Amino acid sequence: MSRNADRHASRILPWACVLLTVLWLVSGVSLLGSTSHVAPGARRVVDASPARRVFEQDLDSLANNLAHLDTALTASRLDDARAAYRSSRLAYKRVEALLAYYSPTTVAILNGPAEEGSVDDAPQPLGRQGAFQTIEAAVADSNQLDHDLNGARQAAQSMRRSLSAFRTATALLDVSDTAALDAARLELARATTLGLAGFDLNEPGSAILESAESLEGLRATLVALQFTQRDERTLAAARAIDGTLSAAIRELRGDPNFERLDRLRFISRFATPAANAILAARRLVDPAEVHARRSWRPSSASPFSRGAFDASAYAPEYAPTPSEALLALGKRLFNDVNLSGPRTRACASCHVEGRGFTDGLRHQAPLTAGPNHASSPTLRNTPTLWNVALQPFLFADQRAGYLEDQVGAVLASAGEMGSSGALAAERVQSDTSYRSLLAPVSVATPSGSTAMATERTIRIALAVYLRSLVGLNSRFDRAVQGDSSAMSESERRGFTLFMGKAHCGNCHFAPLFNGVMPPDFVRSELEIIGVPGTDAARGALVDDDSGRAHVDGLGVHAHAFKVPTLRNVALTAPYMHNGVFATLEAVVDFYNRGGGTGIGERLPAQTLSPRRLGLTVDERRDLVAFLKALTDSSAFARSSFAAR
Repeated sequence: MSRNADRHASRILPWACVLLTVLWLVSGVSLLGSTSHVAPGARRVVDASPARRVFEQDLDSLANNLAHLDTALTASRLDDARAAYRSSRLAYKRVEALLAYYSPTTVAILNGPAEEGSVDDAPQPLGRQGAFQTIEAAVADSNQLDHDLNGARQAAQSMRRSLSAFRTATALLDVSDTAALDAARLELARATTLGLAGFDLNEPGSAILESAESLEGLRATLVALQFTQRDERTLAAARAIDGTLSAAIRELRGDPNFERLDRLRFISRFATPAANAILAARRLVDPAEVHARRSWRPSSASPFSRGAFDASAYAPEYAPTPSEALLALGKRLFNDVNLSGPRTRACASCHVEGRGFTDGLRHQAPLTAGPNHASSPTLRNTPTLWNVALQPFLFADQRAGYLEDQVGAVLASAGEMGSSGALAAERVQSDTSYRSLLAPVSVATPSGSTAMATERTIRIALAVYLRSLVGLNSRFDRAVQGDSSAMSESERRGFTLFMGKAHCGNCHFAPLFNGVMPPDFVRSELEIIGVPGTDAARGALVDDDSGRAHVDGLGVHAHAFKVPTLRNVALTAPYMHNGVFATLEAVVDFYNRGGGTGIGERLPAQTLSPRRLGLTVDERRDLVAFLKALTDSSAFARSSFAAR
């Protein structure tokens, strides 16, 4: 296929996805896996449910606003275009819940993050925006050039076509009470994590009002639910939804200042009660338990709730159910120097419990060589293992997808363990002290007399141990779950800064504070922030580690790295993939200056805004105080899964 054909394929891909969505709607298959009851060969006819009628009205309102926006851009009337853009954004937020539920491809076209094109397409830079962000940038400055407005016009027309294609098929769509409540649960999480951080806006000044509008759309949809069995319980559930969402909307509209809104107060006092009400209604409508394995458990009302996350969600299909026997074996293996080639290093040698499962060094120390083992230093700072299970990709360059794969890669690395899975299994098998640990978990030999250690057993047991290192009971967690005394005023102000003025929440997504994007928690972000090679405040040079580009060979991914977790960050100095910053204060100063570009690097592909944050000394102190409130290493003291 020629390069021009490649590009053509990438352009039509989003529309092909929209067409597939339309065909899916016509086919009668719902997102919940059920099918409509129609005669063979007959076209499905669906009576409009109250929720669908509200949805269609709001879709038509969005379409009208986008038409006004298109007209204003075509006529180059910037003032009218700005007003139409703002009204279109609010109209979009009202339909976001069900539109994201039924057609995520349409959402990606309208609001990003932009989806990848054809595998044959030329690689695109990180941080590609949706149509709304393209238009926002074009109309923000009255001195925009014509070619900028041309791009905005094309974006507006793309949105209109995409929305029209989806709207054509909604007459065949069954928006059931169950679907509406599931979509509402996801949207409330989206609003409290991404929305309150201004994630999908270049200029986040309107983020709070937009979040209020998304909740207003939820309220209007859920008030229209028909509840097939009208009894006191369902009526009470409906009142609870209306009351809690109305209170949350009033709170957001009452003080919509992006930098000032107390996010902790809003989430704990308003969003959480609404989430609980939505989940309670969902259980009344359909009490069947959802068994799908997802990072954010389907049984949890909010991602901020206690026990919200499943550490096994990203495990491979072949991974067995975690057991006490596997946990005990994995912990022993983690601390065994015999797994390394020269028998001088265990996993625990570099991932030290008291240092947040890091080693406190800027770069990992070279492997101590034995007679036949060469020494090879690694290039990067040792990452924490706390909550490592709560991310779908591993290593700073995201080169591994499962913990089992990461274990194998580390064992084989000349600079880390200088060994292999096969060698580790051979040594464990020959160590008689392992037999009591292996017996409950290994496959017996034909004679049934010997417990076997295999490379697969080694990987699985270590992965089970790593998945046990989950700490989600920090003072922040207790505060957001309702304990008002768990955090100081300085720490609370720091969380408001984190989600607001400091823009940290745009990459380190609450509540996991890593780069896995809510509410689906399947997309892991890469960012280019320009980490310098030395701790310099000006005239810096970007660190020579190419990051993700070293894995996939794509120049557009040069210096791109996974967004790491900030939980237990107070225990894991020094910071960044190269350990260049010794303190959290130095990290905050780097971001405050605008990242690598802000300290003099030439890095046009930087995904972090190069603008200075303008944080005061007191604000920087509050931000660091909040980061320290994310400490929770209590999971290490648990000796069994039963203690969780």
